[in-house]
Amino acid sequence: MPRYVIHRDLGDITDAQLDAAAKESERLRLSDFPEIGWEHSHVVRVPGGLRSYCIYSAPDEQTIRAHAARAGLPVDHIREIHVDIVPDLLS
Repeated sequence: MPRYVIHRDLGDITDAQLDAAAKESERLRLSDFPEIGWEHSHVVRVPGGLRSYCIYSAPDEQTIRAHAARAGLPVDHIREIHVDIVPDLLS
């Protein structure tokens, strides 16, 4: 199944709001979007608030966008992952 990086500009939200958004996203994924896999997310502070980079597996971008819309999450960019480069495999 294709894997994607989802870039989300979350704005100036609190850690409690971030936690609530993540829990709602996971609840919806499990109940309504079981075809999506959420591997992990990196959240960084940027001017203007928080930005996340989420790693998902999904059949297509439309499924990711539908899940995000239901969860009330922004989707600024979606890029399909071409390859993972892992240091342990470079020898």
